[in-house]
Amino acid sequence: MRRLKVFEVSSEKSRTELGARSPVRGFALLLLAATWLPQAACSAPAETQAPDEPIPVVMQFDWIFNAQFAGFYQAIEQGYYAEAGLEVELRGGVTTEKTVPVTINEPKISFGSTESNVLLGDAAAGAPVRAIGTMFQDSPMGWMYLADGPVQSFADLATERVGIHADGVRVIALLLEEAGVDTSELETFKASYDPQQILDGEADALQCYYIDEFVLFEQMVGDRAKVFLARDHGYKAYSQVMFTHVDTIEAHPEVVRKFLAATKKGWQYAFDHPEETVDLIISKYNPEIDRDYQIGSLAKIEELMVPEPGALFRPMDPAVWEAGHSKLLDSGLLEASVDIATLLDQRFLP
Repeated sequence: MRRLKVFEVSSEKSRTELGARSPVRGFALLLLAATWLPQAACSAPAETQAPDEPIPVVMQFDWIFNAQFAGFYQAIEQGYYAEAGLEVELRGGVTTEKTVPVTINEPKISFGSTESNVLLGDAAAGAPVRAIGTMFQDSPMGWMYLADGPVQSFADLATERVGIHADGVRVIALLLEEAGVDTSELETFKASYDPQQILDGEADALQCYYIDEFVLFEQMVGDRAKVFLARDHGYKAYSQVMFTHVDTIEAHPEVVRKFLAATKKGWQYAFDHPEETVDLIISKYNPEIDRDYQIGSLAKIEELMVPEPGALFRPMDPAVWEAGHSKLLDSGLLEASVDIATLLDQRFLP
C-alpha cells in the first residue's frame, strides 16, 4: 500500500512574489458544485451595440497578471482588439478551479483560459462550455530537483521526498506506475510553491510549472536546477485552453473569430519583442514582479506555445483529449463522460 504523508510547508514568500499559480492544476481536479447559468453569455448581445461602438468583451485569466498572458496585453497595447471592433477587459485574480464558473456566469461576452482537465471536469458537471483553442501545446507541469541531490532519475521520485500541490498526488503516481516503477514507498508532501524548500532539505523534489517556479529555481541555483517534465514521461495534455459559453459561439461567431485572430497577433508581437513586453507588464499590469524572472518565463512560454515554426494557435488533437478523458474516467475524477467532439469547437482559429 502506498504510504502518503501530508503536511503543510509554510513559506515566507507569497504566491504573488513567487509568480506562482493556483493550487489546482495538472491532471487531478476538484469537481465543483457550480450553478451554471444557461443564458449568461448572451445577456449583453453584440447586436445592442451601435455600429461604430466597440463590442465589450471580458477575458478571464486563471491567475495573476504576468508573462503567461503576454499576448493579451500586447493585443490591447498594439490596437489589435480595437481594429477588430472589440473592447477587451482583462481580469485575473481567481484560482484555476473557479475560472470556468466565473467566466460562464459573466453577463458580458466572455472568454477564459484554464487547464484541459479542469475544463473536462466542469463540462462533465454540466457547464455549457466550448474549447475554442489552446495557448500551450504541452503541459508545463514538472518536478524540479538539484543536480547534486538524491534525485538522479525519474524513478527516484518513488523513493525520495516529493513536495506536491493539491493536484499532484495522482499525477506522479500514474506516471511512475506507467513507467513500471514500484510506487509502494512513494512519499509525497503537501508543499508551498517556494523552491527554497529544496535548498533547506525539506523536499528532494518539488512539483512546479516549467514556465514559472522553475524559472525562479534557475535564478537561485543556476545549472544545478533540473526538472522532470510530465510531457517527457507520458503525460500529454493541453494547458491554458481558451474557452467560452456555448451561447457565445451560437450568437456571436464573428466576435469569437476576431478575438482569436487579434489575440494571436498579440502573442506574435510579444514573442518578437520580449523585453518591451515585460516592461509593459510591469508598468501597466503588475509592478511587483521581477523583470528577469518574467523575461525567463516568457522564453519558456514560447517553447510551449511555438514548439516548432507555425505552431502558434495550432488546432488541438481530439485524440489527446480522448486519452486524457479516459484517464480521468478510469481514475474516478469525472462525474460523467464528455463528448469531446462537441466540447472542441476550433473552427474560429486564425
